[in-house]
Amino acid sequence: MKNQKAIGEILDQTKKIDENNWNTTQCLNNINMLLTSNDLGRTKDDELSKKFEELNSKIEDINKITSDLLEDLSRRHN
Repeated sequence: MKNQKAIGEILDQTKKIDENNWNTTQCLNNINMLLTSNDLGRTKDDELSKKFEELNSKIEDINKITSDLLEDLSRRHN
């Protein structure tokens, strides 16, 4: 894409996605803390914990892709 203005706008929007990803990760960390008992770090609900572990894994993938996009867009924008 040669239009620097469009690339700049895409970069700005992707930064907003990255910020949202950070907030989502923080929420998942809070949930994981609530699901973990003080009794040797065991989970309170194994089934629910597994679902959140799967969600966390997918969000980590999204965070990595977003980071890669930001790097690529930054190179193109400069």
